[in-house]
Amino acid sequence: MSFPLIKVCGMRDAQNIEQIASLCPDFIGFIFYPRSKRYVRQSDLNAEDLDTLLPKNLPTSIKRVGVFVESTDAEVERIACQWKLDYVQLHSKESPAFCKKLKDKGLKVIKVFSVGKEGISLPLMREYEGVVDYFLFDTQTSDYGGSGNKFDWNVLKTYDLKTPFMLSGGISLDDVEQLRGHIHHHCIGFDINSKFETAPAQKNANLIQEFITLMRKA
Repeated sequence: MSFPLIKVCGMRDAQNIEQIASLCPDFIGFIFYPRSKRYVRQSDLNAEDLDTLLPKNLPTSIKRVGVFVESTDAEVERIACQWKLDYVQLHSKESPAFCKKLKDKGLKVIKVFSVGKEGISLPLMREYEGVVDYFLFDTQTSDYGGSGNKFDWNVLKTYDLKTPFMLSGGISLDDVEQLRGHIHHHCIGFDINSKFETAPAQKNANLIQEFITLMRKA
């Protein structure tokens, strides 16, 4: 993987996936939350499509991430197997035990913490140390992400845990200079979505190419 890690989330259209894959992000995310505007329905890109499309057009260096909200462990495992996911990204109140169970199944786990006015809860996050691969900080919203809004990144200055994290929430090309200025020494990557779309789940390849090029510039 490159540094910083770049994740493009909310993908759904087969042709658009192929476009974005050609830009070599580190992760491509599929949302399995029915209330999301970027929800992947079986009619959009089903298992048969994946068998013929993604292995052919998605390099093995690009990891597949499934985004889940309030799903059971059985549902997560089923979809992860069907879609050949490398990571599962958990957005609700999944316990450390829930995360560990998925880790023990061989899945890599990204645990999301929504950040609002109250900032981050280090005691809560400490319970997940050792049972997840990454944390991801996103802006608190009733729709569990995809709002295009930022939270105050300054609250991350208090972060003193060992688990590396990714940053999400309203990131755009206008933020490149600040992001390249090192948000935190444990911030290893960025999750982009709504600010790089022409419509929900339809990504602008030119904008993403520019973002990746600028972020990976020495």
